[in-house]
This record gives sequence, C-alpha cells and structure tokens, in this order.
Amino acid sequence: MTSTAHLLIAILAVTAMLLIIRLVRLQALKAKYSVLWLTVGVVLAVAAAVPGILDWVADKVGVAYQPALFLLLGFGFLLLLAMHFSYELSRLETRVRSLAEDLALLRHRLDRKSTDSKQEEK
Repeated sequence: MTSTAHLLIAILAVTAMLLIIRLVRLQALKAKYSVLWLTVGVVLAVAAAVPGILDWVADKVGVAYQPALFLLLGFGFLLLLAMHFSYELSRLETRVRSLAEDLALLRHRLDRKSTDSKQEEK
C-alpha cells in the first residue's frame, strides 16, 4: 500500500475510535458494542502503523493481491456482525414476546379484580 493509503487508514482509525468513545460517553452506544468497534479501530490503527503487516498476512494466507485480503477481512467482519445482530434480534424478540404475555396476564388480573370490586359494591 502507498503511504497515502496508510495515512488515510490512520486518520479513519483515529476518527472512528474518537467517535466511538464519544458515543459511549453520551450513552448512545452500549459498552458491549463499543468493545467490538474499538477493536476494529485498533486493527485499522495497527494496519496503518505497520505498513508491511497486511502484505505479510497476505503472503502467509496465500493471497496474491494484498488489497483483496483487506476486502476479504472486511467482508468477513460484516458477515460476523450481521450474524451477531441476528442473534441479538432473535433474543430480543423472545424477550418482547415474554413481556407482552406477562403484560396481558397482568391486565387480565386487573380487569378481573376491577369487575369483582364493582360487583361487590352493588
């Protein structure tokens, strides 16, 4: 990679890490997700700070075109991220369903008590 590309990656990594820290401080991003994104920022910072690391990893993996490795890693990350969010969505859907059922039972009990108390007043 050229020095311009490394500089661009370094700027993006620092900007991303500062943005993530700001979002956590504003409580707009949960801490468990911030760890994920800070890890991405650190990986990008290392890739920018050590210019030959991407070439070295590409050689070890057997990828002839080094930017293709970068794209492959990005695609793999996005795939894992999509799977993680699917897991979280499924978990939250189950939780919402359980809470809705609990709410329906509580409303039913409240309505029944209200009806019973009205009948006792008569």
